[in-house]
Amino acid sequence: MKHVLTLCISISLFFGYFFTAHAITPLGENDIQHFMNAMKPLQELGEKYDFPENTDTPAENPDFADFSPMSRALKDVKDHESYEEFKTIILAAGFSTPQQWASIGDRIMRAYTSAKIIETMTPEKIQKMLKSIEEVKKNEYLSPEIKKQLLNNLTQALTMTDNLTESTKADQEALKPYLAKLERLFEER
Repeated sequence: MKHVLTLCISISLFFGYFFTAHAITPLGENDIQHFMNAMKPLQELGEKYDFPENTDTPAENPDFADFSPMSRALKDVKDHESYEEFKTIILAAGFSTPQQWASIGDRIMRAYTSAKIIETMTPEKIQKMLKSIEEVKKNEYLSPEIKKQLLNNLTQALTMTDNLTESTKADQEALKPYLAKLERLFEER
């Protein structure tokens, strides 16, 4: 009986740790502020050096949860001559590592992008998209591959609110007070 009790306690502790360790807390004010602090200096760094174009967009990602533009940017800059300057900017902005910047940045970009898309989804736009889906389905001149991609993109946009993870929804809430400022910063680019 003692061994069974010990085993049950061990299993409870393991699963308690496992689920607690993987729960993501919503973005904090410092996370968002650090990200915004880095934007202008990173833009200036980008103007100073020639970087490859980052083509990671939600439309190209079938799963929005995989939309990771900052992680991709970090991957691109790691082998670039500007990496040390990049790292200095990230640390000065308040991040402890470039990986932390990328992780927080990806979450901010997912929350910001999804919030902006959802904001534009008026009933009229939804009706127009539903009509477009029907037109694509009936179009005999489109190849099956093109048809599938178009339908996937339209459906993904329509179901954006249903397909967001709980952490992205929580991040959207945390980001609400900063949306206007972020929008201005993105427009400066």
